[in-house]
Amino acid sequence: MFNIKKGTALIAVVVLVSVFVYYRYAVKILQVNKGENTTPVTDMLPVGAKKVSAVVKYMATEDKEDELRFVLTVDKSGIITELATLDAKTNEVPEKKKDFNRQVSVMIVGKKLSELTAIDNVAKSTLTTKAFNSVVDQLKAQL
Repeated sequence: MFNIKKGTALIAVVVLVSVFVYYRYAVKILQVNKGENTTPVTDMLPVGAKKVSAVVKYMATEDKEDELRFVLTVDKSGIITELATLDAKTNEVPEKKKDFNRQVSVMIVGKKLSELTAIDNVAKSTLTTKAFNSVVDQLKAQL
């Protein structure tokens, strides 16, 4: 018989698990990135979780109106697990809103949506913050 060391066996197990994970998830991610019509991994919700969303229009500048969709993912106990700020027309995250998403996520993820009242101003996103605060009650109503 072969005299296999424990370290070699452990490496073999890690390689097998890595191959399984790659096969199971990476293929889906690559298909999504290519634009193929599949369900992205991020759209799969755990049992009992749900997405709530609200659209708001506001004046971004004196002559430009913005329309955003705020999408919150909440688990079965109503705790916020994710936030997305999307352009309401394209359903994509605008480049200028990526920092807002990151900073607000730090503030609200892990809190109960039913207990959320308003958030403080986020960096240079005063208008976006006000827009979010204006739809908090709409988001709560969907629980």
